[in-house]
Amino acid sequence: MTGLRIESMAGRHIDAVMAIDAVSHSRQWSAAMWRRELAAADRCHLVVIHDDVVVAHAGSLQMLDELHITNVATHPEHRGSGHATRLLVELLRSGNKRGAEAATLEVRAADRGTHRVYGRLGFSPAGVRRAYYSAPTDDAVIMWLHDLSSLEAQDRIEAVAAVVETGEAIA
Repeated sequence: MTGLRIESMAGRHIDAVMAIDAVSHSRQWSAAMWRRELAAADRCHLVVIHDDVVVAHAGSLQMLDELHITNVATHPEHRGSGHATRLLVELLRSGNKRGAEAATLEVRAADRGTHRVYGRLGFSPAGVRRAYYSAPTDDAVIMWLHDLSSLEAQDRIEAVAAVVETGEAIA
C-alpha cells in the first residue's frame, strides 16, 4: 500500500495513539504510562503511519520466553484495512527473534471477527477473564499461541502476512 509504513512508536506518536485509544477502548493509558512503556526494554510498541498520519498501533511485553500482546487499536476510519494484522505479524516476528516461544493476549468475547484473525495466526482460546472489559461489560477470552518458535508457526505467520499485503480480507 502506497504511503504506508510501520515504525517503532516514539514520544512524538503518543498524542495520536491516545486519540485512537479514546475512540477504540473504554480505558485508555495516560501519557505518563505511555512514556514509561516506551522507556521499558522489555516492551515493543509499533505504529502504522498512512500518509504521515498514525492510524493504528500495537504493543507487546516480553517476559522470558513469553510474549504478551498488550494492546492493539486501529482508528475507526481505517478498520478492516489489515493494519492491526500487519502490526501483530511484526510483533510476533520481533518476539520470535528475541527468543519468545509462545505468545498470549486477551480479546473481547463478543469480538468474533478478531478471534478469527488471531486463530489464523495460530492463537487458540485457553480461558476466560469474567467481566474484564467495561463500556460495555464483556468477558476477555485468553488466547495462546504455544508454538511461536516452530517452523510451522513461522510459516503460518508469513502466510497471513502475504495475504494481508495483497489487500485480501483476513477474517
